[in-house]
Amino acid sequence: MREKFRILSIDGGGLKGLIPLQVIKEIERITAQPIHKSFDLIAGSSTGGLLTCALLLAENGVEVGQRKYSLTDIEDIFLHKGKDIFPNYGLLRKLYSSARNLIRPQYNAEKYQAILEDFLQEHRISSCLKPLFISSYDLQSKRPLLFTTREASRLAELNARLVDVCRATSAAPTYFPSYSFTYNSAQVICVDGGLILNNPALAALIEVLGNNTYKYYNKLETEISLADIAVLSLGTGLTVSSYNANASKNWGQLQWIRKILGIVIGAPSLLVENQLETIYNSLGLRNNYLRINVEIDKKYAKMDDSSPETLSYYIHESQSKITHNHTLQQRLRIFLRENGIKNL
Repeated sequence: MREKFRILSIDGGGLKGLIPLQVIKEIERITAQPIHKSFDLIAGSSTGGLLTCALLLAENGVEVGQRKYSLTDIEDIFLHKGKDIFPNYGLLRKLYSSARNLIRPQYNAEKYQAILEDFLQEHRISSCLKPLFISSYDLQSKRPLLFTTREASRLAELNARLVDVCRATSAAPTYFPSYSFTYNSAQVICVDGGLILNNPALAALIEVLGNNTYKYYNKLETEISLADIAVLSLGTGLTVSSYNANASKNWGQLQWIRKILGIVIGAPSLLVENQLETIYNSLGLRNNYLRINVEIDKKYAKMDDSSPETLSYYIHESQSKITHNHTLQQRLRIFLRENGIKNL
């Protein structure tokens, strides 16, 4: 069997990043090795970008080949620091905040910045064990901003600090302020990568196909085609919502603000999922692509709900519907085996 180039893609979704983290735990259990040894590139948007950096950051230099943080370390950030990033306010504070949020971001990013600085320090893209692909959007140039190891290895000015990458990919409008820093000798003003690529799987595939002579993508030492690339795409939970037709006719700006954000992020993610499935299936490459997601109750759909009940729900629901699901377990094992994970 010819070896494949394997892409792991992780959606955005705030604290719902706990959901794909449970799948990654299961993959590491099945393969008995860190996730970076099973995949050749990890892509992420928003919380998926944060997970990407955390999963790939090297301990004592890339040459040693060891990951700095365990999956438990990463999970603890969600469980114990989530409330500092997304505080759960009391009723009076919520009423005050509701009015204030009309003209200001909902959350102050200072504690979030401090957590990232402590966790990632001065490490840069080049400090990662495998190539990464992380998205943002630059308000200054009105263009997508894609952080890649390929570009970082080409030019020092593109080898951004991981703290800056994480802030840039997760500056969700209405939740956090935009994030400004110097990148490629210019000032960029970044907002959440989920606005353009909440599911970055297709964009990551195009990155590899379009630059297949790059040394880290060219692991097969020959020109690679779609058949040589496998994609595992991890979602952060699906919620089925129903709206009243008559009520929606009368929505104004205030009612539409958050709903538009949900549509902008959610609909393209589903399109990417369907497009990749269609592309691979039409070429007889069904085993090259797998999308894993879980339906979650509307009560727990908010990406900024840091309550212990909600965080516990994400973990248990993921385990129940994904890691303890025999059918999905088989599909995951087939994907890993058919795409060249040798120690199954």
